Amino acid sequence: MSRRAVFVAVALAALVSCRRQEPIAPTTYSRSTPAKPAVVAAPPANLQNKRVDQSIPLGGPVLIDEKGIGPKLGPDGNVSGEVKTFKTTDPIHLTMKFHDSPHGLQSSITVDGLQGTHHYRDQRSMNGAKVVTFTVPAKKLKPGRYKVDGYWGGNLAAEYEVEVK
Repeated sequence: MSRRAVFVAVALAALVSCRRQEPIAPTTYSRSTPAKPAVVAAPPANLQNKRVDQSIPLGGPVLIDEKGIGPKLGPDGNVSGEVKTFKTTDPIHLTMKFHDSPHGLQSSITVDGLQGTHHYRDQRSMNGAKVVTFTVPAKKLKPGRYKVDGYWGGNLAAEYEVEVK
């Protein structure tokens, strides 16, 4: 008999412990101001045959505050303005004034021919500096058209198309 009593007690305990509990209602908070109604947008317009002349900014981070390219440096050692035609005896100076200069920033310049040929490359550690001027030496480029790119880290910050005569 005691075996049966133990079995019944264990079965009863198992049934009691497996009883389904009621879900606890979430706590609700009341606001002192009523909620604003949702704004419903107009149905989409069909612009398939319309001419749209609106540019949308990409909204990326501001990398550069000022830039300049030219054959002469000012008294502060920077280029001001833009000159895009050079003689073969002129150096090409590219100045970039960066918005931020985080630790470890590398800036660089590349000069490529319009056919994709590489002609010049230089890279510098900024070490917290926000202004950099690169110089492509005189007589380095033959007459022709070139693309001069300045980089903030790996991001394109300045882009010029120049002509050497």
